Amino acid sequence: MNDLADNKEYRVLARKYRPQKFDDLVGQEILVRILTNSILQNRISHAYLLTGVRGIGKTTSARLIAMSLNCENRTSESCEPCGQCDPCISVREDRNLDVIEMDAASKTGVDDIREIIDNIKYKPVNNKYKIFIIDEVHMLSKNAFNALLKTLEEPPPHVKFIFATTEVKKIPITIISRCQRFDLHRVDNKDLTAHLMNVAKKEKIKIANDAIALIVRSADGSVRDGLSLLDQAIVNEDKDISVNAIIQMLGLADRGKIFDLLESIFLGDAPKAIEIFNNLHNSGADVLMIFDEMLNLVHFITQIKIAPSLKEDIHIPELERLKGFEMAQRIKMSDLGIVWQVLFKGYEELQSGFHLFQHGEMIILRLIYLHDGPSPDDLMNKSIAIENQKIIKSEVDKVDHSVSQKISNTSDLEEVVKEVNEEVFDINTNLIPSIQIISFRQFVDLFYQKREGMLHTYLYNDVKLISFKEGEINIYTRSILDKQFSRTIAKLISKWTGRIWQINMSDSNVGMSLYEEDIIEQQKKIEHMKSDPEIKSILESLPGTTIHAITNINETVKENHSINDQENIKE
Repeated sequence: MNDLADNKEYRVLARKYRPQKFDDLVGQEILVRILTNSILQNRISHAYLLTGVRGIGKTTSARLIAMSLNCENRTSESCEPCGQCDPCISVREDRNLDVIEMDAASKTGVDDIREIIDNIKYKPVNNKYKIFIIDEVHMLSKNAFNALLKTLEEPPPHVKFIFATTEVKKIPITIISRCQRFDLHRVDNKDLTAHLMNVAKKEKIKIANDAIALIVRSADGSVRDGLSLLDQAIVNEDKDISVNAIIQMLGLADRGKIFDLLESIFLGDAPKAIEIFNNLHNSGADVLMIFDEMLNLVHFITQIKIAPSLKEDIHIPELERLKGFEMAQRIKMSDLGIVWQVLFKGYEELQSGFHLFQHGEMIILRLIYLHDGPSPDDLMNKSIAIENQKIIKSEVDKVDHSVSQKISNTSDLEEVVKEVNEEVFDINTNLIPSIQIISFRQFVDLFYQKREGMLHTYLYNDVKLISFKEGEINIYTRSILDKQFSRTIAKLISKWTGRIWQINMSDSNVGMSLYEEDIIEQQKKIEHMKSDPEIKSILESLPGTTIHAITNINETVKENHSINDQENIKE
């Protein structure tokens, strides 16, 4: 029993290292400076509102203000509480009669506020001020806020209110206007890293820099979350904490493998990307965490592309700095934007979806086949373009030589210019393959052939044709929200066909989409087939049977032969 009595109660790091002075607050310099000046100049507000995310020091700051205002040994030249007098100790131990701390999450009603109002008229028992600290004040009911309004506007001189909240938008503006508001910011990664390293040193814990970086990233600017994760890591690994231990503890995916996964996606290597995704999942990484890490990496690559100096930031793990910088050099900003949008949409789908693993694979495939990265076709086209440039250069050199001869042999400059233009036109015509499009269906099919799946789907299902002629079409696209849709279509079709196309938006809704045309055509064929004697007899002999769709067997056979031929070629 004596041994048990001698053992001190264990305190978690978040409580053990809670700031006892304003100088101990991490990353809140603006708040500290304003409060310091207010206390030193005796310009103390009757009500303070502290807002910000969880774990950044709102309640701690409120207690420090209460300690400072009621401290018996504080000098007029300092705002720091002594921490030794009875008011300071009693506030720290939550037993001060004049500092009432209330949790609005559990006491939300108007009756709870009336208790405060009734208590206000009595002067402090042992201290200079009677201070009410209300945590999560946004949880108060509407009637409770209304009951507090008059008292909050004109409180007695011995009363101070300090409110803390994570949801400032839920507080009535009439309450906010009666308070002096402070927005506490997320703690910068650099400051949080230094703080956690200092705590680890005091606890005599050896922890890798990359492990600290993972904890800081997971804490997301919250000091309390960072200390809690460090506490958990110490319990898990005792005195020596490695990167792998943090990865396993947090259920994170290996950042190196996430980089490999992204690189496979950018290269369009679907089998390799799916293999890496499977390995990550089999190793215990959560699907949501994998895509969360992918989002973070795409954002990081974008940052390092905009600000290459991040490569030298020692607070970022070396692996991420090197690989991120390498990938940023090879990827266009527009591609990063597309990948981010598809990833973010997929991440939202995963949060409310089922069959997460299969869904994750489909999102990866969606990324690969929407990304305009290098592919065999692109490499072939690039090779052809290089050869064409060489031919053009040689032909242009011949034309230059011909021009110089013709100018020396004739005085008619207009005739020379005309002949040169004809020669250049012949060169371009022979080198650039032209595609003739004679129907809107052929126009839409070209987007399918060029692997623009999303645009093809919009054109087939949602676009209604008003008029068509080669080089110019009028369409109705009210259901498509993308304002750049027509511009994108015109740019691509002009590039593929070698001529300028005009895509005009029409307000008329009289046309039909190809999907609607095909549905109507299919119904006509079904009705025609129903009148066939043989089909009619079959339907009559099988009651309840209907014709759902009609497929040309010859086309199916051709597609199967084409698929088999492609497989034989691959083999």
